[in-house]
Amino acid sequence: MGISPCRWHFRWSIAILTAIWIAASAWTIAQDGAPARSLAGDEPLAEQLAELQAITFEGCQETSPEQLIGVIQSRESEVSFTRRLALYYYENLRENPSTPTAVMKTLTEVQQELADELRYFDPQRAMEDSAALVVYLWQNGFHNAAVNWRFWHNAESQKNTLTFEITEGPRAVIDTIIVLGLDGIAGEAMAEVRGARSMKVGDPFSESLFEAEVGRIVGALQDHGYYRATYEPPVVSVSQDGLHDSILVRIVPGPRVRVAEIVMEENATEYRSVSEDTRRRQLEFEEGEWYSRKNLAQSRANLMSLGVFEVVAIDTLSADFVGADGLPADSLIAVRVFTKNSKNYDVGANLLLFQTAIDNYLNAGAGVNAVYQNVFGGAQIASADLQYILQDISSVIQGTNLQSEALARLRFGWPSLARLEGLRIGLNLETSYSLRLLIDPFRLESFTIGARAPVNLHSYTYFNGFDLSVSVERQIPKNFIGALDSALGQANSPEDSAYVLSTFSQFLVLDQYLRTTGNFFTGIFAGVNLRGEHRDNPVSPTRGTFANISTEFGWGAGKFIRLQFFNTTLTPLRPRLIAATKVKLGHIQLLEFQRGSPTDTNTYVPLERQFFAGGAASIRSYPSRLLHDPNSGYIEIDDESQQQILSNVVGSASLFELGFELRYTLPRPRGLDDLWASIIERSGFTFFTDIGNAFNRMTQDLYGTMRLEDLWKGSVVAAGIGYRFDTPVGPFRLDYATSIYDPLRKEGQVMWNGRQNALGFSNWQLSIGLGHAF
Repeated sequence: MGISPCRWHFRWSIAILTAIWIAASAWTIAQDGAPARSLAGDEPLAEQLAELQAITFEGCQETSPEQLIGVIQSRESEVSFTRRLALYYYENLRENPSTPTAVMKTLTEVQQELADELRYFDPQRAMEDSAALVVYLWQNGFHNAAVNWRFWHNAESQKNTLTFEITEGPRAVIDTIIVLGLDGIAGEAMAEVRGARSMKVGDPFSESLFEAEVGRIVGALQDHGYYRATYEPPVVSVSQDGLHDSILVRIVPGPRVRVAEIVMEENATEYRSVSEDTRRRQLEFEEGEWYSRKNLAQSRANLMSLGVFEVVAIDTLSADFVGADGLPADSLIAVRVFTKNSKNYDVGANLLLFQTAIDNYLNAGAGVNAVYQNVFGGAQIASADLQYILQDISSVIQGTNLQSEALARLRFGWPSLARLEGLRIGLNLETSYSLRLLIDPFRLESFTIGARAPVNLHSYTYFNGFDLSVSVERQIPKNFIGALDSALGQANSPEDSAYVLSTFSQFLVLDQYLRTTGNFFTGIFAGVNLRGEHRDNPVSPTRGTFANISTEFGWGAGKFIRLQFFNTTLTPLRPRLIAATKVKLGHIQLLEFQRGSPTDTNTYVPLERQFFAGGAASIRSYPSRLLHDPNSGYIEIDDESQQQILSNVVGSASLFELGFELRYTLPRPRGLDDLWASIIERSGFTFFTDIGNAFNRMTQDLYGTMRLEDLWKGSVVAAGIGYRFDTPVGPFRLDYATSIYDPLRKEGQVMWNGRQNALGFSNWQLSIGLGHAF
């Protein structure tokens, strides 16, 4: 129905009046979705046309209203804010004789336009819902259950309410489970079947849980050659008192079949064809092997992961086969693998907003890129990028120095280089040039050539993949001497000057290495990275675990071994509520440093490989990089403004972080239009605790001074609240945190013990991020 300009103008008038009225007094919105009428309080309503404003359940013991509401067809009215507002003004303005007729007419028309939001009580549907609830309860073991309903006006809530009165009675338990049809099943398949079974004698009866178990049994058979496996509907016998159930189910496995032929089909259209050898390397099954539904699904995922196909379909073909050994036709099957190639090339300009993989900083910028896929017919991907990036944009609102980087990069990826003993091996090559602003005018110029070989292990192992990497790098400190002279010029004492020289000693080493050795590259690095990905969704996970262990060896201007461990777990506690944990540990062992030695004083490690604490993905009560252990990481200098400068150029050798989050996602509200309901449904809140710090600052004076007790004495304990909004690339988040315990403070280390203005803004830190903190 169209809406006239006059009516739109009047709706704006309503909004203005509402704003004035809210400011003048507290108010509540009437819940009746139609003009008020006289209803007796807490009395049954006559079975006539009446709005259904609320549905409640009484007597639930082992069941819950959330479960039962999905069983019934009756639904309460979903009255939008617009209708409630129009109704409020209608009921109040009609009592004023001077209210213009046009106003009352418009208010009435607004309500009529939104009449579809109303739901009305239907006694016949209420009886059908009662019968459906009895069936649901019976299917869940409540064989003596009874359900009654009443429709009444709740004087307290002022709502017409349909109440279902539930009498569950005792729940039946299983006393016998008989599964027929598994005689003669192959041994390996029978082992899988046993693992799929979970229900046992003595468990409460649940028809849905038992059918799910039968589905797992059939799935286990289909994964071991029994392509046509199915089952007959289970038969349930109930004792006379309704307290004991016996279950009988017959499995029909059918003949065990092998894959006789794999038919490869490709729709390349006008794009370059992907070689059949490359496509076959992604398959988890071969001709002559037993059919496996699981292997077919994994093969499709492997093909899609190449990134060069728009469509991948794997299905079976009907064909009559008679093998050389005389096997009957029903013991053989053909599998078709169909792929449709995607566009080979793409060129574009983009605004960038992404989170870095190593330190989880939120970066923003702009760039242009060109991508060409399936370069040599083996699903290879080549790309070129030009980017200008603002690093860790949280620092803007945290008042710290914002770093920037100009980057040019060439990449070549070969996701399916080879397959060895069932393991898929890829190859990624990359060369890049970057110019990074650390402290104006100090810049760090880098040129890197690297190679990485990702290897995918079996999905059922805890660590299901690892990477081997090697790279060479040339780093040149630009305007370094000027930055050093500036820092020395601001030193107020000989002690400050000593700290400045100690802090910049890494870049002095790098500068001297470039001047004296004549080597082009300043570092050679080799590493291995173990990963265990078992989350249900890597972008917005709700359950599972992720673990990462990495080690890297560096040789050149500095010699070191870098170790890092990261683990996160996600556990659903109830619908829309998730508990998440984090453990992150790291350490850099210098190979050319010995405390007290006049010669072994080399603390150089490339800046991007050092550890930093504080920020949106670390300890969120501190700005990025500004958190250091007071014993082994804090550089005392008279000019505190220099701390930010030092934090940007000197990290730490050791890291310890723990994290815990409660993540709650809001339910979709009723009574709002789709846009606002979707915004609310994608929003959520977190309550979090962060514990940790960075230790062993990478200076000659502080490296190696960490004590074991510093782990608990020097770690900050932070807590806060955050807002989340779900996006396709992960949740956008705002976090607000304070330090419950802060060892860097000289006074008020504990929040409630002498800290001035503990709840004031100056004691809290705001940070932003893209993707979960862990």
